[in-house]
Amino acid sequence: MEVGNVLRIIIIITGVVLLCITVSSLAKRRMTEPFCLTWGLISIIIILAGVLLRPVILNRYISTTGMALVLLLGFCAIYGAYIMSARVSELMRRNLELAMQVSLLNQENEVIKKRLEELAEEMGQKPL
Repeated sequence: MEVGNVLRIIIIITGVVLLCITVSSLAKRRMTEPFCLTWGLISIIIILAGVLLRPVILNRYISTTGMALVLLLGFCAIYGAYIMSARVSELMRRNLELAMQVSLLNQENEVIKKRLEELAEEMGQKPL
């Protein structure tokens, strides 16, 4: 089997695996919807690139070792970007939770202030 055909198969498999992982992350709520949509589009583009591109004359330009190195670097880049997307999604969710908690604390603080002012007026003191 030629290097070009092996590269096509690896690209297609990578796209399919990335699409499965993206759908799984959406189902498990690891990533937010915009990130999942972006990764889904990237995986479909990778699959289409593997199907439509025909690197049959790749043997002239790159050796088998060079192709393995390029594939390894590509996988590392995709994995790193995917992990960063998952972390950013997690931080966005935590930020939203913290904003809701701060809002609840502000509401509680307003209720306590109002109650203190009412008590101060009842006792004939100057409100704070």
